[in-house]
Amino acid sequence: MKTLIQKILLLMSVVLLLPIFNPQTVQAAEEPELNASAAMAFDEKSGQIIYSKDPDKKVAIGSITKIVTLYLVTKAIHEGNLKWTDTLTPTAEQAEMTQKDELTNVRLDADKSYTVRQLYSAAWIVSSNSAAMMLAQRVAGNQKAFVRLMRKTVKNWGINDAELYNVSGLNNNDLYEGMYLGDKSGENKLSVNDIAIIVKHILDEYPEVLKTTSQAKLDFPVDNETKTYNSLNLLLKDQRDYQAGYEFDGLKTGTTEQAGESFVGTLPIDNTRIVTIVMNVSGEESDNDKRFRSTQNLAHYVKENFVHQKIMTTGDRVNNKYKPDQDVYMWLPSEFDLGTLKYEISPNDLGFKATANKKTVRLLPTNAPNGYIPYTKTEKKLKIKKVAVTKPNLWDKIVDFFSNLFK
Repeated sequence: MKTLIQKILLLMSVVLLLPIFNPQTVQAAEEPELNASAAMAFDEKSGQIIYSKDPDKKVAIGSITKIVTLYLVTKAIHEGNLKWTDTLTPTAEQAEMTQKDELTNVRLDADKSYTVRQLYSAAWIVSSNSAAMMLAQRVAGNQKAFVRLMRKTVKNWGINDAELYNVSGLNNNDLYEGMYLGDKSGENKLSVNDIAIIVKHILDEYPEVLKTTSQAKLDFPVDNETKTYNSLNLLLKDQRDYQAGYEFDGLKTGTTEQAGESFVGTLPIDNTRIVTIVMNVSGEESDNDKRFRSTQNLAHYVKENFVHQKIMTTGDRVNNKYKPDQDVYMWLPSEFDLGTLKYEISPNDLGFKATANKKTVRLLPTNAPNGYIPYTKTEKKLKIKKVAVTKPNLWDKIVDFFSNLFK
């Protein structure tokens, strides 16, 4: 009898020492090694955040600015205000800037004209500052007017505290008068949340931009011949940091002294698209791969710790009322208990469509592990006013030449 009691007590002590299993309790994945001041990974289609670090922190963005610039250029093309075959000529100042290695890597000449398509590709693929400027002033008449258009656009998307001073992302100190708003030390700044909203807008509205951003090479006319430049995105196929199984096809690098080295990446995966954002990645100055290595670490973190799970089918009922219009997927830890998800009507344009009594709404899980990007409902569509093109005459060109000769 005594032996039996001892065995029972021993068994009870073992049971008490065992960890309590809760299907909702999932062991936290180890943080990815990013060395970034702010970062995020989110699902572009749904807006679901998979990982974030300091998403509200305002940081210098460098040439990530050009995502906004080229969104508006693409919009102008779609609205018929600009054609791919239109030709533009750089000012003497814009051409001069392309001779400075620290500011650009595509040469433009003031006595030559370039098509919109050539400039658009140069701005996306190798981040040509002067190409972005030329496109911007063609759309809005001048660069200051275009910056105001940028501010109005992001404000319409719910970004009320953006710091946007120029179209290229350079510090205002690197620019000539007329190329920026604000004081001479101004530098464009956004938060990771802001960048996520901007990226979702451009990829939702104009997914064809990926045909340009996925190009590893740029062929561009220089001195009556074609010169080939490598994309600044080293994660693309055939580039130095490419990894099989992680087929990045965009989107934009950003580099200035204040911004450090940053990168916004796009990665198709599991019939959806992940966007990665790493800002101001620290490391040795000579390490030209650090932002791409951090991006790879973030992509691996998503792929190794989360599953793109089906959480609902068209035959299911939500809150005993709504039926989803299609199968619904979410990124969740593999052991996440789907039965704990709760749903409410979405306050914005995110969420999946569901119907009840012939009424269609959008629903969002209210307790998704990391929530959703702060997307807002866009009430009105902004249109770009067409600007009359005035070509400079010979006298204007002479004045422009001599006014810049002694600067």
